[in-house]
Amino acid sequence: MNSLYVLLLVLPAAALAIDLKPYNETAHMMFIESDFNSDGMFTRDELDMVFKGYDTNGDGRVTRHEYTSYVDLHTPTLHDLSHALYDIYDSDNDHHLDKHDYDLLFATMDADSDGIVQEMEFRIYWTALYGSLETVHGHGSHV
Repeated sequence: MNSLYVLLLVLPAAALAIDLKPYNETAHMMFIESDFNSDGMFTRDELDMVFKGYDTNGDGRVTRHEYTSYVDLHTPTLHDLSHALYDIYDSDNDHHLDKHDYDLLFATMDADSDGIVQEMEFRIYWTALYGSLETVHGHGSHV
């Protein structure tokens, strides 16, 4: 799996280990890598494809263990933050990432609610998230 797939879910936490600034350029690169069919639109199906890599047992749900194990394998420096980031995506706090959580994440990115996340929407979402994480992590930052 391409390392940028990992970034879609863990890159916000990477602020501690990777210089993400300028955030809008990082978000642009993520968009390009996440737009699997290169049609200039990020769809709900493409979001599912990102999460599919974390679902090691193929049950359609990503547990905290699956998520953090995947992060540890691909970006071990993000281990400590992977738990906090998992909590951000687990919108209903049921300890699983599933359709409901993905729907909410996608809806949050889809600012105009047209069912497609245009690059500008994607960039605005991730840029704001990166900025908000600068004060949340509480560790020494390289951002």
